Amino acid sequence: MARVRDELKEGRWRRLLQEKVSSVESVASFCEKRRIPVHQFYWWQRKLSYRGRRAARRQPSQPPQFVPVRVPIARPSIDVIHPSGCVVRVTEGVDPHLLRNVFGALQREEA
Repeated sequence: MARVRDELKEGRWRRLLQEKVSSVESVASFCEKRRIPVHQFYWWQRKLSYRGRRAARRQPSQPPQFVPVRVPIARPSIDVIHPSGCVVRVTEGVDPHLLRNVFGALQREEA
């Protein structure tokens, strides 16, 4: 036969445990001042923590949130390695005059 939960007792222990979280005293000192056996404090702490974890598992989780993502399409390219070691990546549709100017500048740098 299942035990009946005593909501008042459980509420009292929840308040005591919360009170301990906000205090700076040791568990032993906290319990001694309230005439609570230390083993009972830890028993309720475990029990209510377990119940909280079980309740959290039972609650439906939020549906995943989706955000729009834009993925740039990679354009075909080739890497041209100049004798100086400089690498120039040339993509489709590059202006030939621009490319000539880049290699011209590299030639001048070498001289």
